Amino acid sequence: MKITSLFNKGFARVRKYLEKVEKMLGRKSLVKLLGASLIEDGSMRAKCTTAGIDYEYTLRKLEEVAKVDLIEVVKELVGEHKVQLSIDDTLNEKYYAKAAWVSAHMTQFFYSRKDKTYIPAHQILVATIRDLETNEVYLIHLEIYLPQKVVNILKQEGKQVQFRTKIEIMIELIEKVRRRFNVSSIAFDSWYVNGRTLLPGVVSELKASARVTEGGRSVPVAEFPEGEFSVTYLGVPIKLIVVDNYKGCGRRYFFTTDLTMTSEEVITTWENRWDVETIIRDLKVLGLRSSSFKSVVKILHMKLVGLVVNFFHILKYELGSHLGVKALSRYLKNVYGYFLDYKKLFRLR
Repeated sequence: MKITSLFNKGFARVRKYLEKVEKMLGRKSLVKLLGASLIEDGSMRAKCTTAGIDYEYTLRKLEEVAKVDLIEVVKELVGEHKVQLSIDDTLNEKYYAKAAWVSAHMTQFFYSRKDKTYIPAHQILVATIRDLETNEVYLIHLEIYLPQKVVNILKQEGKQVQFRTKIEIMIELIEKVRRRFNVSSIAFDSWYVNGRTLLPGVVSELKASARVTEGGRSVPVAEFPEGEFSVTYLGVPIKLIVVDNYKGCGRRYFFTTDLTMTSEEVITTWENRWDVETIIRDLKVLGLRSSSFKSVVKILHMKLVGLVVNFFHILKYELGSHLGVKALSRYLKNVYGYFLDYKKLFRLR
């Protein structure tokens, strides 16, 4: 029984999504693994046990999953609708007792007490698309990178660094997404703001210490009163929106490079940026925190979990449900187990 047979009498978009993924994966064992991931949120070994397939064989074949382009999958769901692209990152390293954080923000590297050495911290860049006509949110990109400080340290030590920085990945991603989608805005937090990322349609915020140019004067944004201002930042004209007490969190300095946007549109776009935080939570709930992210297995496992996250989001939209992905996973497992035998899900003809 194929996993799409669960939805033969309805859920057209779910069925279309699964058929697209099946076509991309090609091999029955990997399709079975996708099915196992829908109801098993543990490690890769746990998923293989559920699907009844060989763990070592799966590890060799997971490279095929890693090649699946989430952008192409999601493009079929949103078509030519206007979308918002949101970008953020998360530390994908477990907090082991043997390691102590070195960076105040936990974004650079660990010190391993056991090995008495520094361990570079890998991170994941995560990107989402919000369909502005349906308000549906999908994951479109996951990629491992190293923070710039770690890259510099490793290069000084004469080590070969194979990971790009998040800014390099981000700029390349934005160009790719703009070629495939009707992107109306791009949102990311202040850690991504620099001269290279002030692209058309960007919405972000500035730190209080940031200086902008107004009337030929360089002025810290902290000196501006609440309101809307036309200024220049790093040589780029922006619309600055100062909010004195944003949701009880003090003064915030939002901006956009799209001078036609209203203050309300800027704030709404900024708040939609929370989509990517929600997706990050979903990724971790569905298995990305089940084992070490430093291994090749975890890097390949990452894409599989991403495919499952999108599946549950489509299912949620079709059901009109407000359940989270964890609850939907349990619901699917219980329904299939009650009416049939969920293990039949993996006996493909």
